[in-house]
Amino acid sequence: MTNNRPDEAAGSGSVKARTQGLAAEGAAILPRLGSLFEIALQIERAGSRDEIFEVVRSEAKWLLKYDVCLLGIANRSASHYVITTLSPVADSADLNHKHFSMDEGMLGWVIKNQASIIEGAGSGPAFSHVIEGKLKEFGVASFLIVPMKTGTEVVGSLLFGSTMSDVYTEEDAAVAQLFAHHVGTSLKHVSVFEDARKRITQIELINEVSGELTGTLNLEELLHLAAATIQKNFNYFDVTIFLLSENGEHLSLEAHAGSFVDFLPHGYRQKVGDGFIGWVVKHGERVLANDVSQDPRYLAYEYHSTKSELSLPITVDGEVIGVLNVEDTKLHAFDDTDAVVLGSLCDQLGSAIKNARLYDEINRAYMKMTELDKLKSEFLGIVSHDFRSPLSSIMLAGRSLLKNEALQNVPRGKEYMQLIVDQAVRLNQLAEDTLSITKMESGQLTYYFKIVNIERLIQDAVSMVKFSSRHLFEYTVDPNAMFIKGDQAKLRQVLQNLVSNAVKYSPKGGKITITVTNDSAEQIMISVADQGIGIPQEKVSKLFQKFSRVDTAEAKEIKGAGLGLWICREIVEAHGGKIWIESELGAGTTMKVVMKKAQQ
Repeated sequence: MTNNRPDEAAGSGSVKARTQGLAAEGAAILPRLGSLFEIALQIERAGSRDEIFEVVRSEAKWLLKYDVCLLGIANRSASHYVITTLSPVADSADLNHKHFSMDEGMLGWVIKNQASIIEGAGSGPAFSHVIEGKLKEFGVASFLIVPMKTGTEVVGSLLFGSTMSDVYTEEDAAVAQLFAHHVGTSLKHVSVFEDARKRITQIELINEVSGELTGTLNLEELLHLAAATIQKNFNYFDVTIFLLSENGEHLSLEAHAGSFVDFLPHGYRQKVGDGFIGWVVKHGERVLANDVSQDPRYLAYEYHSTKSELSLPITVDGEVIGVLNVEDTKLHAFDDTDAVVLGSLCDQLGSAIKNARLYDEINRAYMKMTELDKLKSEFLGIVSHDFRSPLSSIMLAGRSLLKNEALQNVPRGKEYMQLIVDQAVRLNQLAEDTLSITKMESGQLTYYFKIVNIERLIQDAVSMVKFSSRHLFEYTVDPNAMFIKGDQAKLRQVLQNLVSNAVKYSPKGGKITITVTNDSAEQIMISVADQGIGIPQEKVSKLFQKFSRVDTAEAKEIKGAGLGLWICREIVEAHGGKIWIESELGAGTTMKVVMKKAQQ
């Protein structure tokens, strides 16, 4: 035991020395821990990445001695990192915002291996001449690099560099690691918050863009609006929209917004299968390239500075009809969320394009139909007009012959001549109706309004209708409902049509009655009633359509083109009046017209 005392004494001295050394180290690190606590509070209060970077730039000097300070921040997939410089010397090294593969440089090595590095400037794992080599050119002689952890996740690395050799210690590494933890945690929190805010903004923008798209039916205007709105609202560098040709062989540039507008002309064509946009159409899948130089599908253009590109299919009913293409001059400008957001916009764009194309087709069909209708109206007008002259001659000659005594001695001659006259009258009426329709449809029918005596109007109209001996006719006019203001010739045409219909649809005879009464202080009512076959209730509403007739067994034998009532309605409505039918099958029909009185 005695022999052991010197050793024990020596051991006791060694422990004492180590304790004193640790106490000295603790005493030296305590001020820095106090500073770290204050700096950490500032970092936690920062509301954005830039604010965090500013705290590091201004306050890290109280924790460590350095000439160079910079961060390497990993991307979402941890395949690359981007450098942010936070000291004047680092700023001068032209490394700020540069992207590097995780396999390049000691910053990437630290992120991948979650381990610190204390090394001289000429050595170290994964030493990069582009990064550490450039810093060495600025006089950096030693490095301290620590990972920025947030629990088990490493979001980046923090580098300090000094122009003095072997300046950093394990104590410095411990302080730097604590500092990096606060920086990394705050960057993570801010990133989550910024991402959430960005997505909310993007959703709002989707609704805004979608609203603008749904309000546009002109295809060319729609595509230009979509490109410009997406580029402006999402702040993308360049946006293009390509549409697939009808033969499916190439894509045509239809809309462009951004910085490359003058680079590719409108209508520029690219074969399906070539480049990103051609690949998207061929495979029906998106392309997200955050470094286009590393993707063999990319078509490089002279003077083109694209670094990142996102191409998405535009589909209609499951078929790819085009591509929305977004480009940027920064590496790693897009992520999966950008693709999802723009994918939603592509769905909206596809629906809008479909609607615009349908509208365009309908509009072209309408224009064609309008042109055909115009040609039809012109043709009918010419034919109707040309019919009237020979028909008038036939009727005049026929009526003259009917009065000729010589015809009376020809067997059945008078009967045949009457038939000729009657059919000529019928054709003339058809020509008149057709001409009236043509003028009404083309807006060429003119009205000459004056004070019209209703009783005289009835007498004139009835005189033009042929009654058989089996029909009785009477009319009554209320003295207080004697005058209206209108076009006398056209109103006579209305009454003539109504009375003629009453006669035709009363084949077994019966009474035709016209009654004119006061409907109100300002209006009169004209009723034309018959005791004919009547009209089925379900057919009544269709009778004011062109070429529509009563479709019953009894009515099939009655001649008519189905134009009269349509013409009547147009004329009555042009006078500000109203016309309708009241009928009961087998019990007769009453046509009623309400019109304004003339102001005496």
